[in-house]
Amino acid sequence: MEDPYTLSADPPVLTLAGEFDLAARDELTRALLNVAGDPATDQVVLDLTDTTFIDSEALGAVIVGVNAAREAGKPFRIVGATGVVHRVMDVAGLLDLIDDHHHGP
Repeated sequence: MEDPYTLSADPPVLTLAGEFDLAARDELTRALLNVAGDPATDQVVLDLTDTTFIDSEALGAVIVGVNAAREAGKPFRIVGATGVVHRVMDVAGLLDLIDDHHHGP
């Protein structure tokens, strides 16, 4: 099975692809905590350009990542959230919690 996310470097960008729900929550939480806790990382960037669905469980993982980034003194950015993914994040109030977010690719 292909990883549901990839991590690029310089600057680190965690790119999610596909659907994220309860089944992906724990792995997504670990990935976000690893990026936020990395001393070589000065910000957390989550790219949702290729994400087609995200539910409340996955949003919970993102919130854990946002809080971990804050505790580490790092900004948290979301890029590429569009359509239903952007709407779910907006309705849930997640976009109000983060430092920066951009629509589209």
